[in-house]
Order: sequence, then C-alpha cells, then structure tokens
Amino acid sequence: MFLALVLALAAPPSDFVATGPGEARPAGRIVKIAADGSVELATVDRVVTIRDAIGVRRSGVPLPPLPRGPVLLTTAGDRIPLQKLDSGTFLAGDDQSLRVRPLFSESVWEVPVSYAVLAWLAKPPADTPIDPARYAWLPADRNRDFIRLGNGDTASGAFSGFKDDVGLRLKPETGDERLVPVAELSAVAFNPTLARNRKVKGPYARLVLRDGARLAVTQATADAETLKGKSLFGQTVEIPLTDLVSLDVIQGKAVYLADLKPKKVEQAGFLGPAWAWSANRTVRGEPLRLLDAAGESTFDRGLGSHPRTVLTYDLAGKFKRFEAVVGLDAATGTRGRAAVRVLVDGKEQPLPELQKLAAGPAIPVSVNVTGAKELALIVDFGPAGDVQSDVNWGDARLIEP
Repeated sequence: MFLALVLALAAPPSDFVATGPGEARPAGRIVKIAADGSVELATVDRVVTIRDAIGVRRSGVPLPPLPRGPVLLTTAGDRIPLQKLDSGTFLAGDDQSLRVRPLFSESVWEVPVSYAVLAWLAKPPADTPIDPARYAWLPADRNRDFIRLGNGDTASGAFSGFKDDVGLRLKPETGDERLVPVAELSAVAFNPTLARNRKVKGPYARLVLRDGARLAVTQATADAETLKGKSLFGQTVEIPLTDLVSLDVIQGKAVYLADLKPKKVEQAGFLGPAWAWSANRTVRGEPLRLLDAAGESTFDRGLGSHPRTVLTYDLAGKFKRFEAVVGLDAATGTRGRAAVRVLVDGKEQPLPELQKLAAGPAIPVSVNVTGAKELALIVDFGPAGDVQSDVNWGDARLIEP
C-alpha cells in the first residue's frame, strides 16, 4: 500500500479535475473511485479525497460531439457507437435481445430490444436532427417498428430479429414476413410502446468517452486503470480510464436545472416571436455547444436560451451554490452579443463578463445561494438585438450542502 502511494505521488500530474460539494477543484491522477461516491486523486504533492463527488472531467480535452453513426440509442439516453461484429454486421440478435459491439469495447453486449430506441447502421444524412423525435420519417405516435433503407425509403411492421446476420425479419401490418438484406439497411427504429427504462434509486453516473459515447452506469468504481459499472439495461461495463473524458453523478449532490420546472418564465422577441427556452438542447433543438480553452465542447445537460428570456427557480433555501458554464452557442453565436445576469433573491450577482457576453470562450459561473429562496437567470438583448444570440448554460446545476 505504501509503495502504491509513493508511485501515485511520483507520477506526473493527470488530466482529471474533480468537483465536489465544496469550492475546491483538485487536479490529479485518479487513484480510486469508490462505491460510496468518493474520488481519490493523486495530485503533485498528496492524495486528495473528494466525498460525495459531483463529477470528474479530463482537463485539456473538450467534451466530444454526440456520435453520428453507426450508433445505438437506448431508453436510458445512452449513445453507443458501434463497431462490426465478427459476422461483419453492426447489429444481430432476435426479437428479445440485440447483439452489438461498442466501439470502445472488444466484448459483445446483449441489449434487450425493449431498451433500444434506434440504431443507425450507416452514417445518417448531414441534416438529420440529433433526436429521433424530430425525424421526419418517424411518426410521432407510432406503435410499430420502422426501418429506413439506404435510399431513404421506409417500411413499418413488427421486428422479429435477424436471420443468419444477413437479413432483418420484418412482419408488415399486412402480408407475409419480409427479409430485408442488412446491406440495404440504414436505420432501425424500435416500437416505443414496448420500450422500458429502469428507474434508478440513488446516485448513478453518466459517462462521456473519447469516441463520443454517452453511457449511464450504476455501481461505478475505478482503480488507476479501469472504470467498472453496470449499464441500466444490465450489461457489465469495463472501460479503460484512458477512454474517459467525464463522469457526472446524477441524483447525488447536484440538481440540474434541466430537471426542474421554473416557477416563472418570461420571454419576448426583439422584432418577432420569442424563442422558447429548452432543456438539454439549444433553442433550435441542437446540442449545447460551447467554446472553452480545450476547444468546442458538447454538453449533455444544461439550458438553451435566447434574448429575451427570464427563468426563475424556487430554491427554498435548500442549496449552497449555483454553477454553470455560460456562453454563446459555438455554431450559431459566432457574431452575437447578449446581456446576461444572475439574480439571487432579487439581488444581481457581480458577474461583469456575462453582462457583455460575446463570442469566444464560455464563462464559468459559481454563485453562492446558501439560504436563498429564488434564483433568476436573465438573458437580454445585446447591441444588435437578438442576432446570433443563442445563449447556452452548460451543466447548469444547484449544489446541495
């Protein structure tokens, strides 16, 4: 044990920064992530333990964009990029369980069909929305499985598995079962009326990996080399720490504003209709993209807003800190300006960099809300009105004592 500690302390500084309930942000090599939610980091001079960790993030590495395909989307919000199975296909299995091989693993995973939302077996067209609910080829109230072919044609029916890994079996609403060659498939969307999603009691982790994978795991633990856990659909997970970009603890000491309903919303357009604010997406329904010192990061959790928007939240004195990364959207805000303010119990906080928000690196915000009853986030017009003024609040969250 003593030798391990000496080696950890002697190792060069790592890229991980840990966040906990306190203000400290220690950086160092991950020594251990324990089942009780604590994180041990070997810094340049000592081992630091963060109790009730909120998350860890590899510094100097941007949060990668969401994978665009081939990829499997699950009811847990996972986005699992795929590599080919030994058969040469990306997807196999029957009407109960799919077989896939994640890009970050050499193991074949079993995913219950009831946990699968959609699988892209080819890269989707460039104009494809990131969320299946916005796909033009998928009816919003469907109660059937749908397939999309490489030429854009679609068909619906009941998915009954793959045959010899060369064809997908689909029973249309009328007529005989069809065998669709895998080589002709572009995507498979599974019947949402049969979907399941495990509700987790207590904290669990959401991972972002270097290849863009997003994965929710319970029972997350790690040593200096490997992170282990279990997916929400029951798959045992082992991931090299070298693949990890970030780990955020959900249902722990952090409460994300995207999961709360504002007690009051005020919105107005500059010369036309107002842009509705959005949870975990921009006002245009796209991922939350912000610039930081490492490059362009894609945040999975946060708020999308546009001038003029005022979001007011009831805190009830339960929290000690509000934090977020705030900036103009990296894609749609390259020439915009906005005036952003944060009010706690009606008192404006001293955040001068937000008042003249312009394109460039996003601004980290940390505000003391101990004992406060109300938090208001205000996004107002800049010198040019609301032109290119999509304001994103990455990882907007409230921290409990």
